[in-house]
Amino acid sequence: MPNFQITCRVSASLPYVWSQFDQNLLAKLAPPLPIARIIQFDGCQVNDKVCIELDFLLYKTRWNSEITAYQADATSYVFVDEGTRVPFGIKTWRHEHRIESISVHESAIIDKIQFQTNYKLLDWLLFPLIWGMIAYRLPLYKKYLHQPQ
Repeated sequence: MPNFQITCRVSASLPYVWSQFDQNLLAKLAPPLPIARIIQFDGCQVNDKVCIELDFLLYKTRWNSEITAYQADATSYVFVDEGTRVPFGIKTWRHEHRIESISVHESAIIDKIQFQTNYKLLDWLLFPLIWGMIAYRLPLYKKYLHQPQ
């Protein structure tokens, strides 16, 4: 099962970063292709649902996830979305979103991804595409989550 982790440090406090994790940020993090339209965004708590329509111009599909875990304390926020309807032949999808405090004015955003298709070859063919989809967010996290001092 392919899995990876990408970490991004941002110049913002943990409470500020968490306050920005909403539908507006999700829309800003979407890559230019496929065109993504948010159909449903309930939030980042257990049992919340997220549904995104992906438009490849000649083909549209849905990506549905449910938040299956949430934990918060003074040093971190963590929530997990698991795919309930995922395209590209993906059988299982798990995305752990972790936001950790580094200092009063700095936080780390950690994306941990695990996915699996029915075929090992397809797993490894999709790996660079999925890695790129998450890595695309790094400069956007820095841009949209920078906290004015």
